[in-house]
Formats: sequence, C-alpha cells, structure tokens
Amino acid sequence: MNYIPFYCLLGFAVIVTLLFLIWRDPAKPAFNSLLKGISSFAFMALALVCAFMNEVLTLPVLFILIGLTASIFGDLYLAGKDFKNEHEDGALYAGFGSFCITQLMYLLGLIFLYGFTWWSFLIGGLLTLGLLLSEKMLKLDFGKFRIIVAVYSILLMTVLGQGIMSLALNGYTLAGLLFMLGVIFFALSDLILSFIYFRKGTKDIVYTFNLLTYYIGQILIASAIMFISVSYTHLTLPTKLEV
Repeated sequence: MNYIPFYCLLGFAVIVTLLFLIWRDPAKPAFNSLLKGISSFAFMALALVCAFMNEVLTLPVLFILIGLTASIFGDLYLAGKDFKNEHEDGALYAGFGSFCITQLMYLLGLIFLYGFTWWSFLIGGLLTLGLLLSEKMLKLDFGKFRIIVAVYSILLMTVLGQGIMSLALNGYTLAGLLFMLGVIFFALSDLILSFIYFRKGTKDIVYTFNLLTYYIGQILIASAIMFISVSYTHLTLPTKLEV
C-alpha cells in the first residue's frame, strides 16, 4: 500500500493545528473560529482518506467518522461561546450535546470492532463519580451544567474504559493502541476544558493546552482508521457496506 497520501495529510493536520495554536488570539474570536474550522477539517480529511485507502468503510468505521463529524459541530458551538453574548449557555449545551454524540459513536465503533465488556461502564461510572465528588476540591463550579457534564463524563470515561479493556482483552493492535491514546488525550483535553469553563481566573495558556491535547487526540483517532482490519470485528452483524 502507498502510504504517501496518509503521511501528507497527517503532516497537514499537524501543521495547521500548530499554526492555529501559534496564531490564535483571544481578542479575535472570529479569526480563531476560522482557524479551528480548518484544523478540524484537517483531521476529518485524514480520517476519510484513511478509510478509503485502507478499504475499511465498515459499520464501526462509519460510527467513528460520524463521531468525528459531530465533534466538528461541537467545536463550532463551543467557539460560539467565545463571542460572549446572550447565547453563551445555549452554545455550551449544544457543544456538550454534539460531543455526547461523538463519544457515543466512538463507543459503538469500539464495541463493533473489539466486542463489548461491562468493565468499560464500571470504569466510566467510577471516574465520573470521582470527578463530581472532587468538584469543590478542584475549585470547579458546574452549576446548572452539572447534569450534562455528568452525562458527557460517563460517555467519555466509558469510551476510555472500553479502549483500555479492548486492548487488554484482545491483545495489541496498532489501531487499538492509536485509538486508546487518542481517547486518553481527548479525556485530558476535556479535563482541562472543565477548568476553563467552570473555574474562574483560568489563564489563557490553559486553553492552549486544551486545544493541543484535543487535536492530538482527534488526529490519533483519525489515524487509527488506517490500521483497522475487518478481521478485528467481533459481532456477527454485516459490517461491510455494500456499494
């Protein structure tokens, strides 16, 4: 297989993300939204090219692609919060909703690829409970967003648990490793994001680390598609899309 298109798009995604982080200006939300959109387009293009190059346009890969697409809408909604207007709360709810869809799609993709384990839900529930119980200790104030934060956290941490357990129970695969690392960075970015939205006095450098970990996570997840094999699927449902 010729990997040149994959490496070219991977390099493009990394470069535009770095340029976004360098050029981002807190005083220019419209410009930031444009750069964020380009960076998100880059990891989406990488994922699509990986799916077609690897010829694995399967049901679990389709779930992952839908998840990546939903995350782009989440990016745009959260970018709307930066404009500081009366629609801030609505933008935050919409952003959380979009990312809930993202995590649900990632979870379905992992289940269809590697099989289901209840351990993932146990890990997700315990990690979410730990986050909510440590709210005061971390000086966070979820306020009226506590319910949506809890729902999203359960989904995110369950995906993290599913990724870890899939690798542990099914053995090493490069796709599984990349996906697990991607979800770890994604979870780290959201933990950082909670300090930005729910803790007063957070410095702008924290936002830079949030974006850095987020895009690393998404690029890793998109790259994982390149190394997925239909032989990894554990469900008996047909997973190959007929063209």
